[in-house]
Amino acid sequence: MSELREQVPEVPLDWYFEHLLPPLPAGIDTEDIVTSLKESGVITNNKWAAIVEHPRLDKRHEDDVYAGLEKIFEDIIAAGKTQNSDLEQQFALKLTPGVEATSERDSTTKPDGHFTSLEEAARLERAGEKPSVYNVWDSHEFKKDNEGVTHAMDKCVSQLVYDMQQIMALDPSRRFTFGTSIMNRSFRLWFCCRGAFLTAKPFDFISEPQKLVHVFISLAFASRTDAGWDPSMACILPASPTGKRQYKIRVGDKTYITTKMLSDNAADSPIGRATRVWLVRDEDGPSDSRYVLKDVWVDSERQTEDEIRSALLKDVEEKCGSDARAIVEKHLLTPVAFEKLHIGAIVDDTTQLIMRGGSMPKTLDHLKLIVLQQSGLSTRSQVSITENPVDNVFSGTRARYFRYGDTARHGPRVTSRFHYRIVFLECATTMYDEKHLGNVLGALTDVTEALRWIHKSHWVHRDISGGNVYWYDCKAKGLEGENRGLLGDLEFAKVRTPSPIHEVRTVRTYNFMASEVIAGCYLPPFAFNPLHDMESIWWILIYLLYFNDDKKNIAHVELADARASKALALFTQEGQTFVRQKLLQSYTELTVERTCLPLSFKFVIAIARAFAAKLHAGYRKFEANLTLVDERHFEIHDYLVKALELGRDNPQVNSIELVGVTRPQKRKIDDGESCCNDDTSNKKKARMN
Repeated sequence: MSELREQVPEVPLDWYFEHLLPPLPAGIDTEDIVTSLKESGVITNNKWAAIVEHPRLDKRHEDDVYAGLEKIFEDIIAAGKTQNSDLEQQFALKLTPGVEATSERDSTTKPDGHFTSLEEAARLERAGEKPSVYNVWDSHEFKKDNEGVTHAMDKCVSQLVYDMQQIMALDPSRRFTFGTSIMNRSFRLWFCCRGAFLTAKPFDFISEPQKLVHVFISLAFASRTDAGWDPSMACILPASPTGKRQYKIRVGDKTYITTKMLSDNAADSPIGRATRVWLVRDEDGPSDSRYVLKDVWVDSERQTEDEIRSALLKDVEEKCGSDARAIVEKHLLTPVAFEKLHIGAIVDDTTQLIMRGGSMPKTLDHLKLIVLQQSGLSTRSQVSITENPVDNVFSGTRARYFRYGDTARHGPRVTSRFHYRIVFLECATTMYDEKHLGNVLGALTDVTEALRWIHKSHWVHRDISGGNVYWYDCKAKGLEGENRGLLGDLEFAKVRTPSPIHEVRTVRTYNFMASEVIAGCYLPPFAFNPLHDMESIWWILIYLLYFNDDKKNIAHVELADARASKALALFTQEGQTFVRQKLLQSYTELTVERTCLPLSFKFVIAIARAFAAKLHAGYRKFEANLTLVDERHFEIHDYLVKALELGRDNPQVNSIELVGVTRPQKRKIDDGESCCNDDTSNKKKARMN
């Protein structure tokens, strides 16, 4: 809820039906279905026979009060089939209150009900069976109280948002999902895709049966694609209970089979880029073939990574020559397949396809989401002490809305993103995982050399981190070629602007972001320059020194505690800018004694000190005359390459094997934290243990 900024847009119900809900099947007339339900006694005295008229006043538990929904659903579907006998039902409504949905990762989601396949619904009829997150869609949560009862509304909404977030985070084949919250007689629909999280105006499902008929018919006869599943991805179920799911994933005319998940933490955010990275093999290739596949949702105004790579290499060749292009190409990941995903003939896009081209209404309410604190409140509704029937189903709900026109808080209502995949040839080791200090310095040397020509071509990377600088050890893998450093994640690379501007904020990784860039996230105007890329290289080195020990010379407890305290100050978001700037500016204090780092790191600390001195001098020269950019201030690469080479070629440094140390625990240090408003980062988690 915090990531959603504690609010969601509330769209008109008609708009939701038109642009989000799966379309009604041909030959269905909801008004006629309601008439037939009245004739058959499913609806009597203007209410559903299977549910009490005022759930709030019923003294039974809510699970029992709403149990009749399954019967109502079945009656509606039966009536629909009489209108069109050719209809094939795909999904059924199952109520499973209090039962935890299973998954391969830790999850405590317990939807009160959900839609699922007919096969899965039949399985759940058996005693003791639990639903699977991978088969759940349109999660339901029930409360007997009205939406105006604050604590009940907060509980209901928080549970439902969590249910939907878990589906999007745990199942890589989901493009979007639905949700339903029912409070007393209020029936509220929800929707989440990688570009939006929103809700619809609620309706009274007791007195407005035609709307409920519309919803249930649409969901029961929807295709898997209209229900949110990705038709270009198929799950391979594990052969044993302890096995892991694999996926067949199509990219262009190729199909790849996943063998290992490399990174998926960015998908935890309910909206955003949702980057997932797998180790894969070519389905039609040798069984030992290995590639890396990245699946991501890209902002629609941006180029794809393969397009950016091609444009970058073209500019390097035009400005610096073919030799420079060869150097840069050698140290970039090599794409072997890539595709903007299509559903049919249309690009898989959050607005044009998933939301069926719908423009959000110009004036919308925004529903407040309350981030719950730990309390003794039950997650189940209490019996109402009110004796009067609740005729005004939505009473008190108005207080939960923000004012119209509060754009500073509302922000973008919908972000248009398209679905994109790219497959790389090299399966390399990130700086997080590389355990030989000599290889770390080798990778930083090679990437710095590539950046020399990238920067001379007036490009900047803007997102260098420990998760996209790699060491590619060909010889260890039995492959031909030269061991070398590689640079990835070109999504935010661009031709740099010549002077400070109000630059659009990008998703970047805090722990490796230049201090001035962090400040620039809040203090415009600001323009990214080559020194910022180089400072990110420096921060990778500092990070690895602070979060690793020399395996042969483990630090004493006192030294480790002092180092952890310094790391906490440098690599957490709070107050980060000042502390990081101070370290860079006071580079003479980069010594073994001052840093509390192991004595065996002394040579590398000296390299870091020299690196910082050169960076600091470059910043001072650049800032001395911001109105006239002198490119010579950025030309520090030659010096830095030579400094890093000294470490790479030093026998003592090459003998150091790194072993991860425990991170400081004041707060979670998330390498995916972002200073921007539109997304959470897609960066790889540090795996330091």
